[in-house]
Amino acid sequence: MVLITVLCISPAAAQVISGSVTDEQNNPLPDAHLKIQVQGTNYTTITDLNGTFELSIEPETGSTLTLYVTRVGYKPEVLQIAGSAISSEELTIVLTEQIYQQETVVVTATRTQRDIEEVSIPVSVISGEEIQHSGNMRLSDVLAEQTGMQLVSDHGPGIQVQGFDPDYTLIMIDGNPVIGRTAGTLDLSRISVRNVEQIEVVKGPSSALWGSDALAGVVNIITETARRGLSGGFTTRYGGNKTLDISGDISHAGETFQNRIFINRNTSGGYRLNPGSVSQTVPEYQNYTLNYSGSVDISDRLTLDANFRWFSETQQNNSSVNTENGALLLNDYAGRSDVMVNPVLTFNPADRLDFTINWLSSHYGTDLELFISDSGDLYDSTEFNQYFNRPEFQGEYRWSNQHHSIAGTGAIFERLEAERYPGQPDFTTRFLFAQHSWTPSTNVELTGGLRFDSHSEYRSQLSPKVSARYRMNERIQFRASAGRGFKAPEFRQLFLDFTNSTVGYSVLGSSTVADGIARQLDEGTIDQILIPLENLEEIRAESSWAINAGVDVDPLRNLRLRINFFRNNVSDLIETAPIARRTNGQSVFTYFNVDEVVTQGLEAEIRWSVSRNLNGSAGYQFLDANRRIERERTVQDSRGEVVQRTDVSFEPMFNRSRHSGNIRLFYETDSGWGANVRGTLRGRFGLFDSNGSGFVDGDEYEKGYTVWNAAVSRTFGNSVRLQAGADNLLGYTNINQPFLAGRLWYTQLSVQF
Repeated sequence: MVLITVLCISPAAAQVISGSVTDEQNNPLPDAHLKIQVQGTNYTTITDLNGTFELSIEPETGSTLTLYVTRVGYKPEVLQIAGSAISSEELTIVLTEQIYQQETVVVTATRTQRDIEEVSIPVSVISGEEIQHSGNMRLSDVLAEQTGMQLVSDHGPGIQVQGFDPDYTLIMIDGNPVIGRTAGTLDLSRISVRNVEQIEVVKGPSSALWGSDALAGVVNIITETARRGLSGGFTTRYGGNKTLDISGDISHAGETFQNRIFINRNTSGGYRLNPGSVSQTVPEYQNYTLNYSGSVDISDRLTLDANFRWFSETQQNNSSVNTENGALLLNDYAGRSDVMVNPVLTFNPADRLDFTINWLSSHYGTDLELFISDSGDLYDSTEFNQYFNRPEFQGEYRWSNQHHSIAGTGAIFERLEAERYPGQPDFTTRFLFAQHSWTPSTNVELTGGLRFDSHSEYRSQLSPKVSARYRMNERIQFRASAGRGFKAPEFRQLFLDFTNSTVGYSVLGSSTVADGIARQLDEGTIDQILIPLENLEEIRAESSWAINAGVDVDPLRNLRLRINFFRNNVSDLIETAPIARRTNGQSVFTYFNVDEVVTQGLEAEIRWSVSRNLNGSAGYQFLDANRRIERERTVQDSRGEVVQRTDVSFEPMFNRSRHSGNIRLFYETDSGWGANVRGTLRGRFGLFDSNGSGFVDGDEYEKGYTVWNAAVSRTFGNSVRLQAGADNLLGYTNINQPFLAGRLWYTQLSVQF
């Protein structure tokens, strides 16, 4: 309930209206927006750190003032005041905290806290409550059920957005990028979602704010923070393939500080989709995650936040390698880990002005040891380490209720240590960014942003973006954006020098391919050069120009329809292709810029809260993803001469489904019973280039499939929840979709205090 108390209003004599805005506990609320309308004129101001305001106005005798008070996280309120009642006495306005049905305060679209309805870029939010009810454990499980997001596998499950491979979507935890990609894919199963407040998804290029890797979009996982007092919880789930997931958290928050610790242990016996294979499709593993978040208010204007994440995993599997004496069976032991530390200092030197200084340090490492099964002797071992450091400064100023600016600068220092990367290469990126939002009225917002990245290894990049929002009425709102995104060549694309010891193929980076081929020629392991080395060019950063435009329609109070059209024109897409053939029949690969790729389509989603107990959603994506293909052919021209001509066409790309969709239904009774069913559809898609054409021919399509998940639950009181469910109810499996393990039953227990 919103309480508005006018303490005392005496007859109007002064032309100044002043007062304070507080919450229900009488705590002052800074940054509350106030707008006063009188005789068609708008007066606006923002409360200061003490929650107070003062505004000079010129009301006419007998006029009525309308006072609008809004603040992120609180219910807006409207107050009518007679002009004659204005006096030197102060108003005290009490706002009530907004209890959202969905978490609607987002940060990813603008780098500032904004209500999801007010940002000019479409943002999808997956709430922690939805994740909890679904029973999902890992980030890959959650994203696979979202509209326009396709789970694909390449060295682990990654997410495909608007037709882009997983390389092109930036994955962040609390605004910090997660490092440690293999062949461009960030294995989403590394990230537990047991401590997630919400997941924000921004589709379309976001390099104007977030730099490289955000060419297709951004997924930002916002973790839970401590609640007032002492609280905690425990969750455990056991299911098929001996999968056991155990999580616990405890938090404590006082007036000036908060601390929260989260621990997760996830283990699995693995599974094998190909019974004839020596190796398990997904090996037996054990992993641990530790998260800490804390903050302390050093003073009224200075706050220190700190975040820490540690992840560690070990895997056991078998493999084999062909030798002169036949197949050699190996025992594989692999490990990987990542550590992230991020202190953040926020300083508020004056009203409306904030400075943030943060330093992110990350490390990702893997190690692999292969032992001969019969003798136990070490056959091979590899180690990989990646270091990422990013100091960053950001300033934010609210000029008025209509204008809001942010700007920042920083640097990124990256370094690799691995045998397959000679010379331990390093990168340095320096960047500047700025963004300004203008809200000429409550129904219109315009935002423009620009980022400049200067890189030590490739040409500097400029990433502009503009976006707009227009609310036609209470039921219809339009959003549109246009911008440029880029993706820097990765370490592997420039410096990799790797030969697989068990299979026998090689992959060389653009900067190492000449030396690598020369070395293998000297070793006598090259049978044929497919592309002359003098024809190779240094690879360039990938870039795209993109347009997104859509509309939100609310035909009913509890029904929303969202439609978004998108088109991405991509230049210099980097892909691998064979450059030589080895004497063992395997290929030597390197990286090339593909001329042009176009992805376009639409997403449509409908969300319906049928009642307080029943809600659901359904989504559909149409995707048209094509690459530019040039084909030389010999023809006879009109004069009868034989000439060479180049035919250009746009042809379908591999691993893209033209049609995909999902449906989700959640039902919770007042007595504590709950049930949900979630289904995803993936249309047919091309997977293997059997004739080497570079695009999908009509006979190269794999059949589409559907996956259905369901769960039932019972909540006792407000603290204990039992759940049982099944993932992949129909038991669909495909050796080429290794993340689909078949039907998996599970039970789950959650306790909160």
